[in-house]
Amino acid sequence: MESGDEVAIERHRVHLRPATLRDAAPATLHLLPCEVAMDGPAPVGRFFTPAICQGPEGLEVSFRGRSLRGEEVAVPPGVVGYVMVTEEEGLMGKPDPSRDSGTYDQEEEPLERDFDRFIGATASFSRFTLWGLETIPGPDAKVRGALTWPSLAAACAEHSGGCNGTERNSCNNHKGDS
Repeated sequence: MESGDEVAIERHRVHLRPATLRDAAPATLHLLPCEVAMDGPAPVGRFFTPAICQGPEGLEVSFRGRSLRGEEVAVPPGVVGYVMVTEEEGLMGKPDPSRDSGTYDQEEEPLERDFDRFIGATASFSRFTLWGLETIPGPDAKVRGALTWPSLAAACAEHSGGCNGTERNSCNNHKGDS
């Protein structure tokens, strides 16, 4: 039940520009244990050119006088990582050239200025360097948890494949068999 005192949750419909996925150039990524109070483009390469050393316990580097320890992390097999950005509102309502111009089975909802958002890929990656402050991030790091989701989702989809209608009872009876 909602009351008038509650703050409305801002909701958006997000549209992906598929052509940007094909055009996304490979990038070198570093996930740092800090926040940057900046939202926008920045010449990161000018300020962050790590002189990484291989230490006895993994990668080592210094950032603004602080010791960082890290390791290379690969994205799961069959998955590609993308650096995504929200496109400017000036693109609202412009057609996406990557979409098929044929007819669709269902009528699309009209775009709304404050509701619809468009995202596109600016870079792609298959691995990144995960840094921790003075220690290598452990297996409980949030990013590691996020990387397990694709394989978990695939396992769930594989296990539930073919279960529909009357077959569902048969599949449910075999859940403990695997």
